[in-house]
Amino acid sequence: MSSKSVMDIAVSVRNVSKKYPLYAKPADRVKEALNPFGKKFHRDFWALSEVSLEVKKGEAVGLIGRNGSGKSTLLQIVCGILRPSSGEVTTNGRISAILELGAGFNPEYTGLRNVYMNWALMGFSKREIDEKIQSIEEFAEIGDFIRQPVKTYSSGMFLRLAFASAVHVKPEILVIDEALSVGDVFFQQKSFKKLRELSSHGTTCLFVSHDTAAIMNVCDRAVLLSEGRIEFRGKPEEVVSRYFSSAGKRFSGTQSQDEHPEERPPSTADLMGPEEILEQNILQSSSNRHGAGGLQIIGARVTDQLGRDTLKVGMLEKLSIHLLLKAREDVDDPSTGFSLFDRFGNRVFAAGTRQLRHPLPHLKAEQELVVRMEISFTVQAGEYTFSLAASEPSEQGPSVGYLHDKHEMLGPITVIATENQIPLFYGTAQLPMTLEHSSVAVKEGS
Repeated sequence: MSSKSVMDIAVSVRNVSKKYPLYAKPADRVKEALNPFGKKFHRDFWALSEVSLEVKKGEAVGLIGRNGSGKSTLLQIVCGILRPSSGEVTTNGRISAILELGAGFNPEYTGLRNVYMNWALMGFSKREIDEKIQSIEEFAEIGDFIRQPVKTYSSGMFLRLAFASAVHVKPEILVIDEALSVGDVFFQQKSFKKLRELSSHGTTCLFVSHDTAAIMNVCDRAVLLSEGRIEFRGKPEEVVSRYFSSAGKRFSGTQSQDEHPEERPPSTADLMGPEEILEQNILQSSSNRHGAGGLQIIGARVTDQLGRDTLKVGMLEKLSIHLLLKAREDVDDPSTGFSLFDRFGNRVFAAGTRQLRHPLPHLKAEQELVVRMEISFTVQAGEYTFSLAASEPSEQGPSVGYLHDKHEMLGPITVIATENQIPLFYGTAQLPMTLEHSSVAVKEGS
């Protein structure tokens, strides 16, 4: 390998194996230590066996596999926390790691002191840490808890601080073990945005997760581990497909058909009045807002098909979003719309009155208008944020609107799967699909 190609490699794992002794009972460990003839009272467990992997600089590689496949062990060896039983690991660059919750932080110290200690161990001066500490506090969003002992933190609070500290180091190699599975949808969106930003600036990422959607969204390549060995490596979509094909066992016996879930009656409620919308206005605490202001969304209320105020909805079920618009100036062709974003910040869906070919009446200054949007959530279970917007056509054409008002980062809306039933579909969203089959043919004499 040329010197240039060697310098392009951020992480090199060569024939790495890791062995642990397993004892049937604690006393066997003492017996083995004291036995004069060197008799063994354990069996060897190989967490990793002859694993080889190279990760280029700026590349994001995901590791997936069942519990016990060796993913976390490999990451700990890469970070230098564990020593391999055999093989060699070479890293080229400063490593910042987010491993299991609690790793690297002293629970008796405050979050602030832990940040200073971790950065100091990586060679940063107090002045350099002082320059970054405000950005870390703002990103973590745990308020005064940063000055409280870490042992008082929830898992979500710890994650926020650990992630904020790790990414603001501007690491050359970032190692993450399941950390992003904790935290609300708002923090997850911010975190994935930060990961993309780091990746675009050349940070190498090793990412372990059971969250296959995250692997496909973040990683350039993926590796499937099974019983301590690499089973397959390639594009994330291919690796995830192989992971799922081996994750389940064939059903044996007679399988009963799922009963059709009880349908809720469709809503027959008339449009709400302005006062009703303002009674349960979800925009009262909206802070992410911008626009020209000529047409404003001053109220929004969300209800299910039974008229109950909620931000939870079953897969394939509906929510109604009741909007109260108010014109601050004359608006000739007003429109309003809804956008849905997944936890990665990807826009899953966006549409409004213009896409639905439902024109709204012209509005004069100080006139109000109520609009109800009914949305079927034909998306996978999970948490989503949403935005609401009001606009009118612009000079750039029908696809570009002149934005008057936009409320962003609302929610979260939680889409719930039906328990104890086969999922209604797999993937991101449900597409229209029908099935037909022929009758069973029986040959004569069979």
